[in-house]
Amino acid sequence: MQRVLVQGILNKIAAELPQFKTVDLYNDQFDKQDEGVIDSFAFPALFISFPEGANYTNYTAGVQKNQDLVVRFYICDKLTKSRLSINKTVLEIFDLKQLVHSKFQGFAGVGFSGFTRIYEEPDESRRNYYNFIQDYSVTINDSSTYVDQGTAVTLDLDLTGEVIINPLTDDDIRTARDVNDN
Repeated sequence: MQRVLVQGILNKIAAELPQFKTVDLYNDQFDKQDEGVIDSFAFPALFISFPEGANYTNYTAGVQKNQDLVVRFYICDKLTKSRLSINKTVLEIFDLKQLVHSKFQGFAGVGFSGFTRIYEEPDESRRNYYNFIQDYSVTINDSSTYVDQGTAVTLDLDLTGEVIINPLTDDDIRTARDVNDN
């Protein structure tokens, strides 16, 4: 994926979702942690992935576009061991996932369009924590290989809203009748 998209997501999380103690690209951290392959990560955690990859369409001048890139968020928090506090923890994970949605729905930046939530589900296969998956669709434009065919020119035309041409008073204007008469 484009660095600008990932950097935009990370900046948004850092600025508006400081409650997440771990933020990272998803690399199967859940199974690796369960198997003891990696150290435990701090909760609440937010992982980012692109599960379907990106299919680009070529446009002119070297610009490419991906219409429906799926950005997936894994939103997780620790599982409580006490039955007395389970309702509090369950409600907290729902608050977290809704907070992520409120920050990312419509989020756009340079090179990518507004995020639109398209899917959400709980990941019930986790043993030690709650996990919600949220998918967003976004369009990205890659103009990094843009080929400029010339220098841009801005025209400043001093036109009024109405132009009246009177061939009887303006000698520089030739009408069809003038052309046919010659």
